[in-house]
Amino acid sequence: MPRGQDLLDEAISLISGAGQSELADRLTAQRDKFFFKSLAGVPLANKAKKAGTALSTDGSDKNVATIEALVIEIEDKSDAPGTVLT
Repeated sequence: MPRGQDLLDEAISLISGAGQSELADRLTAQRDKFFFKSLAGVPLANKAKKAGTALSTDGSDKNVATIEALVIEIEDKSDAPGTVLT
C-alpha cells in the first residue's frame, strides 16, 4: 500500500478515535482513489495525519475546523477532473 494511503489510514484512525466519525467516513471514501495511490496525495495525507494527531489530544472546535477544511480540500483535489478512480 502506498505511503499516501498509509498516512490517510493513520489520520482516519486518529479522527475516528477522537469521535469525529463523519469526517473519518468522508476520508475513508477518498482513500482508494488514484490520488492516494500516487505521490500526489502524500502531502495532504500527511497534513491530515498531523491534524488528526492534534485532534486526538485536543478536541477543540479549532482542531475540528482544521480537519473539516482538510477533508474538503482532499475531496476537491481527489475528485478533480482527470483524477483516475481505481
